[in-house]
Amino acid sequence: MTSIGLILNTLILDKNLNVTEVAIGSEILKEELIATIEGKKRITIENAIKLGKFFEIPAEFFFTESALVNHNNIGEKSNSNSGFIGTYNNTEQ
Repeated sequence: MTSIGLILNTLILDKNLNVTEVAIGSEILKEELIATIEGKKRITIENAIKLGKFFEIPAEFFFTESALVNHNNIGEKSNSNSGFIGTYNNTEQ
């Protein structure tokens, strides 16, 4: 399960809901929601906004971990173009 799936499952359990109720309340197709939870489909910005409104949390919450991983991957061959570069050497020879 992806981190988005874990987040959604946690929210669903905390609110004593099921996927059908979330799909109806957020106006997201149930099949699309299930695919997102199972990691078969990435969450879209539009769906993050819908889920944010439904669960009364900021939509950015669904992207926070991804952003942290991409920008804090020091020395782990990250594809991020920002942050610390571990192999840089700025000493005069």
